[in-house]
Amino acid sequence: MAIDIGVFLPVLEAEGRGQAGEFAAAARRAEELGFESVWASGHLTGRVPMLDATVTLATAAAVTTRVKVGYGVLTVPVHPVAHLAQQLASLQFLSEGRLLVGADAGGGAWAQWRGGLADSPVWAAAGVPYEERDERTDRALEQLGSLLVAHPTEVGGAELTLKPRVNRPPFLIGGESDADLRRAVRYGNWFPNLASPAYLARTLPRLAALGAETGRGVRPVVSVAVPAALDADGARERRDPPAGNVLRRYGIDAERASAMAVDGTPERAAEKIVEFARSGADRIVLSFPGADWRTQYERAARAAELAWRVLPFRRTATAGNQTNCAGWARVTLDVEREPGTYAFVNPIGTEILDAGLAEALEEGVREGLAGEARTVRVHRAWVHEVDANERVFHRAGREAVAAALAAERAGARR
Repeated sequence: MAIDIGVFLPVLEAEGRGQAGEFAAAARRAEELGFESVWASGHLTGRVPMLDATVTLATAAAVTTRVKVGYGVLTVPVHPVAHLAQQLASLQFLSEGRLLVGADAGGGAWAQWRGGLADSPVWAAAGVPYEERDERTDRALEQLGSLLVAHPTEVGGAELTLKPRVNRPPFLIGGESDADLRRAVRYGNWFPNLASPAYLARTLPRLAALGAETGRGVRPVVSVAVPAALDADGARERRDPPAGNVLRRYGIDAERASAMAVDGTPERAAEKIVEFARSGADRIVLSFPGADWRTQYERAARAAELAWRVLPFRRTATAGNQTNCAGWARVTLDVEREPGTYAFVNPIGTEILDAGLAEALEEGVREGLAGEARTVRVHRAWVHEVDANERVFHRAGREAVAAALAAERAGARR
């Protein structure tokens, strides 16, 4: 139930006069405050002036060393694949592997800021039929994945190889349609926009089932982008609540809008972040429309610190390897911070982790706890149909728990 927290870079106001330096300053400050990532919108047009996301993220990467840089999100089918691949490869290379690629087909809430989706001027400007968005997205993502690792790839009837080779960045798939969810399972990452904790909790079993259908023994990593407006401690500042902004801009229903908002004091915002984590979110990305980003970043960092104090330690362990017959296992476990009653919770279900492997994993967990009474929850398990066996899952469980307890003794905050 640990969670990574990112922030969107500042939103331009009016014509953006005097704001150019704020993007570099915001990226540096986000890194100083301990945020995991900074993000920029990949849209051509929107409710405010839009800067090119690649240029914006390159600026952020150039003035930082640790924080990841993410597209939130690219509408993949409106971009020429070869040019997009070169942009992504360059940014991945220059950021030294810190790139996150939010990508969608252009059919979700991201695009619902004005009028009908099919009538958006973006599609006409790109010369791309809206009805072909899913087919084009699937083909483009496959080509991008191949081009980024310097494999010869057919694009537009010609074979192309891009260099230098880079590690393919994660593709975080946006959208909520059946096609979107299957795409998210295929690429191992789902990035719904404007999702509430309750919506995530309802949808994750569906993702797990889709994964089981396709033979992928792990549910996708879940990131979610939500609006935020944080107040000073003990005060309620005069501003439009983020839920109201969402209702006006995206047409989301009132119940969903209010349930997703991260607002109020840092203490209240921390409670919402914890709620998202417990519903299955691995990352939350906060946007602060029309607000002072400096103040909002400070308050969000305080909320993150409060949330991390409550959430369990999360550790991943791998046992064995897939190059011989010794077997292979990989698990991510959440270990509650406070000793109490021992419990081993496996919410991912037998479709992913069968009873024999789960029993072996629990035996390893007990060994790793060495008599301490903690609640341990299985967050993720990678099961290879050939190389998985009980012995390596036993070992992975023991090592993940031991790593969590060692981090706690060392005073790590996460």
